[in-house]
Amino acid sequence: MVTVAWLRKTELFESLEISQLEGLLSHSSVESFPQGKTIFRQGDEATSLYVLMEGEVELSAQTGEKTELMTTKIDREGSTFGMPSLIEPFRYNVTATSSKVSKILVIDACYLRDRFEEDPKMGMEVMKKLALIYFERLNRMRLGVSNLLKMLKEKTR
Repeated sequence: MVTVAWLRKTELFESLEISQLEGLLSHSSVESFPQGKTIFRQGDEATSLYVLMEGEVELSAQTGEKTELMTTKIDREGSTFGMPSLIEPFRYNVTATSSKVSKILVIDACYLRDRFEEDPKMGMEVMKKLALIYFERLNRMRLGVSNLLKMLKEKTR
């Protein structure tokens, strides 16, 4: 069972009030995913926001038919993914696959968006955290690309 105390420790919702967290929990469910199960696909309508409770999820993006562009692992308890469910055009920009048996809190994104309309302060708090999460992930990806380019450069010498 997910508690308000646990939800408050997650990266996206740590600044919310207890009543707001209770509302989130009343519009969420805990789902289990076996290893290798697709949670959502790139391009799908983004209807849910996900918070990892245990396990590991791989996020991958593709260009063209089968060319994988990048892969990111979500393996820290409380990490959020599926964030395009909060940003227009509400389509997932990656495919999420459980790379280990995983337990995930699934939050109804429509409920969240409606709450943000009703309570702009709540929306602002969550969107500020969302921007920080994207910024941190972008920096990690840049570092990864930079390291890859250095390795390739050294191999071509």
